[in-house]
Amino acid sequence: MATALSDAVASELRTHLSHVCEQIGVDPDDARLVKYTMNAVFVAPPFVIRLAAGPYAAKVARRVVSVAACLQEAGMPTVRLAAGAASAPIFSGDWVGTVWQYVPTVNDEPKPVDLAAPLRALHGLDGLDVALPRWSPIEKFRRRLDAAAGLPTRQATELEQWSGMELGIPADHLLLDLHRRCDEVEEDLGRVVWRLPQGVIHGDAHTGNVLLAAPGDGAIGCKGALLCDLDGMSIGPREWDLVPTAHGATRFGRSAADYRGFVDAYGVDITRWAGWPVLRRIRELQLVTSTIDALAGRPDVARELAHRLRSLFQEDLACTWRRYR
Repeated sequence: MATALSDAVASELRTHLSHVCEQIGVDPDDARLVKYTMNAVFVAPPFVIRLAAGPYAAKVARRVVSVAACLQEAGMPTVRLAAGAASAPIFSGDWVGTVWQYVPTVNDEPKPVDLAAPLRALHGLDGLDVALPRWSPIEKFRRRLDAAAGLPTRQATELEQWSGMELGIPADHLLLDLHRRCDEVEEDLGRVVWRLPQGVIHGDAHTGNVLLAAPGDGAIGCKGALLCDLDGMSIGPREWDLVPTAHGATRFGRSAADYRGFVDAYGVDITRWAGWPVLRRIRELQLVTSTIDALAGRPDVARELAHRLRSLFQEDLACTWRRYR
């Protein structure tokens, strides 16, 4: 099921998609939106096009194409950029597109165990021949909250109405509360004693960022499970890449058996480590701040965010969250 969008948002995306498609010789009418959380992802065989906007989108896109090239050279199980001129970011107004090789996939949905092998390969890297940022999640959360506080009038009004109707509090109170939570978890993070050595990490290693390449597909020179969405690649604690699978079992209703399969394959059960509660809170802040500055015209995302925030405020750890679409 694709993301539900208002006509205005869908039209804006299509305008920028058309510009990118024109540059790479693809008919935009053949492109299909498959996901829009922070980035809009379109499948337009033989390519996948990712569109992003915001003050940091251009910087991230330029870094990601460099990282992807280094990962390909190192033989990592990751998605590949399109060849030639299409491998560079393509700009359309305030939006930027990156173009990737389309990977035919199997029908099965990836499971947590599918993350283990590509993560072990990535965590085995000594480094990359490209400057990676230091892992700094709280800084990113604060930027998103500040962006929400500085929205243009129309979007700010929509955020205010949504916060009042769904949560019963003014939007500025909501943002202040989330800032406070950021301060608290940052202080706790400073006391964490890490178990694993720091190094190259993916940064957002959940099953939604895994592709299961169909057998016999040699288009990208890799097979099996491939990591995609390389925006969060950084230098940091490898424990962080283990958090989404554990969080999937504790918050998203994934089975304990699925999580155990990942633990057995990777070799570490992060939920038995003293730092797990802190990283779980960071993950939850990541998942409630990731879209808070871009809710306009996205009713499904707005409803799910409200659901997550209500459970967060009520300290209801048993409440099941659903994936954004």
